[in-house]
Amino acid sequence: MIIIESLIDVQRLDNLEESSNALDKSIDLLLKTAQSLNALREVIVKGLESGLRNDAPDAAIAMRQKWRLCEIGLEDYSFVLLSRFLNALEAVGGAQQLKENAESKNVSSWNDPLGALFIGISQLGLSGWKPEECTAIGNELLAWKEKGSEDGKAIWALRLKATLDRSRRLTEEYSEVLLQMFPQKVEIYIDARKALGIPENSVRTYTEAEIRAGVIFQVSKLCTLLLKAVRSTLGSQGWDVIVPGAAHGTLVQHVYLSPLFPNVRV
Repeated sequence: MIIIESLIDVQRLDNLEESSNALDKSIDLLLKTAQSLNALREVIVKGLESGLRNDAPDAAIAMRQKWRLCEIGLEDYSFVLLSRFLNALEAVGGAQQLKENAESKNVSSWNDPLGALFIGISQLGLSGWKPEECTAIGNELLAWKEKGSEDGKAIWALRLKATLDRSRRLTEEYSEVLLQMFPQKVEIYIDARKALGIPENSVRTYTEAEIRAGVIFQVSKLCTLLLKAVRSTLGSQGWDVIVPGAAHGTLVQHVYLSPLFPNVRV
């Protein structure tokens, strides 16, 4: 049943893009499609939890590999859907529109972005990244989504901001782990790197490209958009203070952004 619903949602999404540019309908359908694919991936991941016997036949091993490839494909398609959702959300006003709706006490317009963030967080949990933390964040998002602003706009916004900050920390921790993991593996080939003249920062560039190609990047972008809207709603600044105080030193200006991009100037 879930598979049929997912296929229908994908078909409706393609037909909508061919027949109309109605952004509101596109946002709603993108979210429904992402929800269907998320539910389908949950079913597949649950089916893959049990291991195979040592004497499992080749047919069973081949089928399990197909299931795993299907699960990976669903994660990749979720990345595409979340990216398109963000683009559509920006097209209808983005953070500014959410702020205006919150000021007019119409927080129901936040349901779709919060639902998309819930899907993104769920995808991270299904991928094995801190599943308990992902579940906790997902429960908080659902709670603020259902509760709305019945306790007042400011209290609702502060609660939501705390959850969004928690979500952002989750993405930052993932990025830090990946940035620590790849350089260690690449150190094995350090002699080859020197012989080929590959710059040292190529490893970090490759790792960041891997991060940007995953669902984690879309989750981070959603957090950024929602945090901007929440801060505007609360009337706070558009940034977080990391280390307060005064700074002294020399500002150095580089002519080029990176040795990898000699034609890109700062």
